[in-house]
Amino acid sequence: MPGSRIQKQYKEGCDCVKEDWKDELFEEKKEILERELSESGLRKVYSEVIWDIIPLLNELNRKLSAECGRQIMENISWRIKTPESIANKLRRKGREITLECALATLNDMAGIRVVCPFQDDVYRMAKAIKKLNGLRIIKVKNYISHPKSSGYRSIHVIGEVLHNEENVRVEIQVRSVAMNYWAILDHQLCYKNERKETEKLRKELKACAIDIAEIDKRFLKLRKQIEKL
Repeated sequence: MPGSRIQKQYKEGCDCVKEDWKDELFEEKKEILERELSESGLRKVYSEVIWDIIPLLNELNRKLSAECGRQIMENISWRIKTPESIANKLRRKGREITLECALATLNDMAGIRVVCPFQDDVYRMAKAIKKLNGLRIIKVKNYISHPKSSGYRSIHVIGEVLHNEENVRVEIQVRSVAMNYWAILDHQLCYKNERKETEKLRKELKACAIDIAEIDKRFLKLRKQIEKL
């Protein structure tokens, strides 16, 4: 049972020293991380937690959609970070590539994505998620009011639930349909090797993110006007 490791994720001031991993060590560290993750049973724990939360989110959708008289959630998906994704993120952060460090520094080992039609639906859903019974809120990141440097806009609700006497953390991302299309391309670009073309594409993606934010506002305004007819 990976209990002690999960608990270390939430220790204040958990020390993961910065490292500058050479390429020849990276593959070795990644393989060790993959083995540790498999032996720990964490993937099963995260999967069980996610499947406990998803029905609650679907119930929120039914309730809020009934109140609004329209569907406020387009779709819901989930993922558990792969060993490669964990290792790459730790390397980008300059951290040790170990499971202990991943648990101490990453909030998104388990993630759920909720996609909503309009920007006000994103806020409405995020507000309701924060009130879910059994979900203790750790942090809320509003990337709509404070976009990432890449142009990404969404709301991330980071919380933890009690599962088999252990506190397990999960990140719930809530974003608009338009921003979801953008995020799919951004994710693909993140895993491409650094080349001259990638920097050009990043600039174009950022410009698209700004356009999408404006379109989200215009669609919301149009929807409200249509509702008044």
